[in-house]
Amino acid sequence: MLLLKIFSIIFPVFFIAFIGYIYAKREKISMDIPNKINMDIFIPIMVFYFISEKLSSIHMLGSFSLGAVLVVFGSGIILYPISKLLKLNPRTFLPSMMFNNSINLGLPLAFFAFGEEGMALAIALSLVQVIGQFTVAVAMYGGKFDLLSLFKNPVIFATIIGLFFNYFDIHLPNELLTPIEMISHVAIPLVLFALGVRLTNIELRDWKIGVLGALLCPLSGILMALLAIYIFDYTTLQASLIILFGALPPAVINSIMAEKYNYDAITVASIVAIGNIASLIVIPIVLYFLL
Repeated sequence: MLLLKIFSIIFPVFFIAFIGYIYAKREKISMDIPNKINMDIFIPIMVFYFISEKLSSIHMLGSFSLGAVLVVFGSGIILYPISKLLKLNPRTFLPSMMFNNSINLGLPLAFFAFGEEGMALAIALSLVQVIGQFTVAVAMYGGKFDLLSLFKNPVIFATIIGLFFNYFDIHLPNELLTPIEMISHVAIPLVLFALGVRLTNIELRDWKIGVLGALLCPLSGILMALLAIYIFDYTTLQASLIILFGALPPAVINSIMAEKYNYDAITVASIVAIGNIASLIVIPIVLYFLL
């Protein structure tokens, strides 16, 4: 019965991504414009809706967000000496270990496994990833650390408004909530479809490093998640979500950034690709112990 439940959680996630992968193999499409629309409109509206309407209280987000910080940066800290020992460039290897697929994979899994409240809480974890990805990761790949650019990000802007509405218990009228809810339901399927499309362009040339990353990324993340649970007083739902968060594979955007800044793009692409393929095994195992 438990195995059937796990299958019902992961099947929609990977099936939609598989459709995107097969379609892109046949049609050679570009997801640049749909991805931009999703990041500028659908995902921010989804974030606002779930934080303002589905999150029971914003007071639980403080220590929960700190736990995400511990998972992200703690993974980098404990894997740094390993990367040096194995003579891997930390600026190539560590970003993929630190910044995982929390939006493309984490949010859908949280929704299917733990419902709307789980999804709302998972957004808090994803925000830590978004902030770190566009500041620290950019600097690690050789770009410019630009904190001010975050406030131009629609997802961050939507988060601030959602938190404001939640804190002061403000609710939009049903006439507005209905279309907002409908739009929010577009974001997750489109994210998964785009994930499948993106995986068609990822290379597996440096497969040995990719396999190593596929093992170390979830292992370090889960260890840091367990440390966060030990430090902070989490609810059962929060504990389950942060472990799932720690078990996620490297974010696809790592390969995009490495390519953009011309920094070991092939190696990073291999780490990302093999890590996401390995998640087909890792995620069901983790869900088995969480459910």
